[in-house]
Amino acid sequence: MKLPHIKVEVEYREEDTGAPGKMSPALIAGFGLHWAWVYLFMFNGQFVLFPETGFLQTMLSTVSGIVHAAALLAYAVFLKQARLMFGTPQRIRNNRVVAAALMAVAVALCLLGNCAGSVPAAITCFVLAGVTSGVGSAALLMSFGVSFSVCDLPTIALCAALSVPVGALVFAAAIVVGAVVPLAAGAICFALPFLELACLNRCSADLVDKLEFSYLTMPVRTASFAGHIGVPSVVLGLLLGVLRTCALIDPISNPFLAEGGSTSVFSSAVFAASLLTCGALVLAMLTLRKTRNFAFRMLVPIIAVLLALLCSPWGSDSFFHCFALFASYFMLEVCLWMMYSDIAQTYRVSAFTTFGFGHGLLSTGSLAGFLMLQPGGLLEGVAFNDLGLVIVGLVTLTLGVAVLPNAAEIRSTLIRGRRCPAVFEDINDLVGDAPLRVHRGMVEESKAAAERAAVEARDGEDAGAGAGDECASESSGFADVPVSDGEAASSDHQREAAPVSPEGASATPETPTAEQQAQQLGRFKRKCAAVADTFLLSRKETEVLFLLAKGRNSAAIQESLYISAGTANTHMRHIYRKLDVHSQHELIELVESMEAE
Repeated sequence: MKLPHIKVEVEYREEDTGAPGKMSPALIAGFGLHWAWVYLFMFNGQFVLFPETGFLQTMLSTVSGIVHAAALLAYAVFLKQARLMFGTPQRIRNNRVVAAALMAVAVALCLLGNCAGSVPAAITCFVLAGVTSGVGSAALLMSFGVSFSVCDLPTIALCAALSVPVGALVFAAAIVVGAVVPLAAGAICFALPFLELACLNRCSADLVDKLEFSYLTMPVRTASFAGHIGVPSVVLGLLLGVLRTCALIDPISNPFLAEGGSTSVFSSAVFAASLLTCGALVLAMLTLRKTRNFAFRMLVPIIAVLLALLCSPWGSDSFFHCFALFASYFMLEVCLWMMYSDIAQTYRVSAFTTFGFGHGLLSTGSLAGFLMLQPGGLLEGVAFNDLGLVIVGLVTLTLGVAVLPNAAEIRSTLIRGRRCPAVFEDINDLVGDAPLRVHRGMVEESKAAAERAAVEARDGEDAGAGAGDECASESSGFADVPVSDGEAASSDHQREAAPVSPEGASATPETPTAEQQAQQLGRFKRKCAAVADTFLLSRKETEVLFLLAKGRNSAAIQESLYISAGTANTHMRHIYRKLDVHSQHELIELVESMEAE
């Protein structure tokens, strides 16, 4: 009797396990240093750099905030000009050097204004410092936005989470040092932009410069996109400005800085708040990553609880008061940064557009919240009234989360030549009466063409040289080797097919010129871009598609794109699912069948 054979297959799916992406230490350190400089200079310079001129801090923060928001919005509005400014790696590096120098000049101007003998001279120095700091910080912040936008979502979450403690630690250390030696704090603030620049250049070299499609972006309907991303940014930015101002007015000016040793208490509270933010975000990534807006789902309830506890007996404790305000601030800001990065990555919207409108309007709302708490402002009494702060915070938080854009709203803002069946659940969403798997016809047509070529090749005496599935990719020069689901072909098995001579014998192909190679590669890249636009691939998926279509295996993709093995396999599965192909061979045929302008 023959017993039945039972075969059990277990498939490992990284997206179900929540495995993190590959970290970039340079991105984490640089982004943390950027926020440390912002906290020290733009928000807290009154207590670190120039303690004798309190009213000038308000003027500095106002001017810097206005210029910062205007510079970010200019990136989005004047997108074509911004692309020209950052058109080559050398231009990008030059602009970063200028931006870091402007930030350092701003620190020097404030120190000079603090020593000025007349009020007009001091005001002039602080106004110039606000302008230079706003322009410089916006340029470097946009560079970080570009670096984050080419990362996959786990890497975005992990790098953003770990950068929060880095920034808080540097900020807290400078506060402690500044209480003892004020000039040392000034030196730290002056050096931070250049340290940030070094980290930014390093992470760009790892993450951005080597990419083939870093500037391949989807155009958007500007007004619609700005509305969907701008409304929650302004509302939640207002809350950010209120939280930050309350944290820096009440806890610092009254109990903490009244005595020299109390700065260590403040610094401990800030660092503890950053650790809570980092831990909560990492936990959210590992447990809720498959849900939409997973960071908001985890961190917004924590923010609400922390705000509500300000009215409890714990709220009277200076340490907890400062801890709750800064933790709420850190959590909300990191959630918004992840949202912008995810939109730019998933939908391939330009980082200039996403972070320009998103963070530009966020800075506008934050500045409005800051000004509302100033003497004579609409929310003047909230800074010293915990109940009022809780009410304003919870109402604003609820309204901001309610107007967050969903995936369908973001997709509706994209300008696309052809709509992708893979991203629409309803067949009625397709254009006209096109079939759901319209690209299958392209693949079948490509297969038929390959079979005809094989028949013609067999008519010669040595027909085997150019027939079958080993026909080389026309644009890339790599063979199409069939593979199983989710697995790329090994590069060891790739070989080019030799063309058949008129006499039937295999002939050695002529070596193409450099110009011909450039034209072929350009056409091949346009075909890959057409596939990415048609099936709405993310930035990382587009890069993986390009390498897969060239015949690269998983190991080569990991090395080229600075990603882990699990992340590379995940992207490959997602690409196969969106394109409705089951092997690398079918993928290459689909790319070759695309029409490119």
